Amino acid sequence: MRLPARLRLPVGRRPRRALLVVVVALAGAAAAVGMGSGSSSQPAAAGPSRPAVPAPAAGARPFVSGMDARKRVAEHRGRRPGRGGAAHYRRTARKHVPAKAAAGFLPLYREAERRFGVNWRLIASIHRQETAFSTDPSTYRGLNAFGCCAGPMQFNVTNGPVSTWDSYRQAFRAGRRPERYPHRTRSHPSVYDDFDAIMAAGSLLSDSGAGRSLDSGAWSAAYAYYGHDLFGVTYASQVLARAEAWQLDGFCPNCGLDEGLVAEFDDAYGEPVRRQLLDAERRRKQKKRKQEGDRKGDRRDRHGRRKGDGGSDDRARHRSRARRPARRPSAKNERPKPSPRPRRRRSGPTNPEPAPPTTTQPSATPPTTPPPADECPSIRKLLGCRP
Repeated sequence: MRLPARLRLPVGRRPRRALLVVVVALAGAAAAVGMGSGSSSQPAAAGPSRPAVPAPAAGARPFVSGMDARKRVAEHRGRRPGRGGAAHYRRTARKHVPAKAAAGFLPLYREAERRFGVNWRLIASIHRQETAFSTDPSTYRGLNAFGCCAGPMQFNVTNGPVSTWDSYRQAFRAGRRPERYPHRTRSHPSVYDDFDAIMAAGSLLSDSGAGRSLDSGAWSAAYAYYGHDLFGVTYASQVLARAEAWQLDGFCPNCGLDEGLVAEFDDAYGEPVRRQLLDAERRRKQKKRKQEGDRKGDRRDRHGRRKGDGGSDDRARHRSRARRPARRPSAKNERPKPSPRPRRRRSGPTNPEPAPPTTTQPSATPPTTPPPADECPSIRKLLGCRP
């Protein structure tokens, strides 16, 4: 059908190019719809489609979602994963942190101090010791490298049937949540939320004996925060020394540890606890060795001699000894009796020769044999004996 001339539009270069773009776009949309409908015979699921997850780059740490974190917690629940050692906390303490990033947590520390009465420098020192002010890569995802703890304050989520985090996760309700802070999650409580974790840490330290002073109660609370072992003594002394240095010289996120303060706190509070732990470890090893000796049947007294408990083994040993015949004394063990010394005579030779031994010779007469039993002597013949 041909349009009248008055209804025709002038087709220039620009309208012709625009029309070509529209035609190409419609063709591409039709091809996409055809490919989507023909790629699968099953009906598509309702709802918007999810974009494909890109593969992680080489060497990058994979993201762990909340569901994966819960699976890992379920896998580790009931076990005893180890906490970080000296090398781990040394690297965390030496990590450089931007001063502005560390200062963003000050309102959270002070709110925990206002509500629970714990020195905010103690909470900040533990935050520095655990995750370097939440700059550790595992702070906001999954569990840490040791498979036990999570979040900015590294709460244990695998111990107990009721974990440490489960016991203190509702502490955030006691304080006022700031409108803005470094990492705020969508749901609460969350071990990955900075406010929730710091408020829970303040409640835990308060229950462990910490107050506004950096004294023995604060040291015991820091020691219990890590765990009751030998490295926990060093951990508590380092945390308290850093908090004391901030109280004397001001808040300094990247200042190193004062080893003199660490030694002072260790001598004052750590040495008695370390001595008790070593004594308990020594008693445990002695008990273990004694149990192993009892299982092997090698029981000995304090002098190292074997001792029996009157059991079946001892009775069998006594029976074997009773059945054994008495051993006769051998000639080697008998001591020869000394022969009597001859008396010396005043006259005569001083060493008389001994007389030769006399030998008995057999007599020439044969021995008399008794009469046979069937012969009668002369006297019995008179009495009527018959040969």
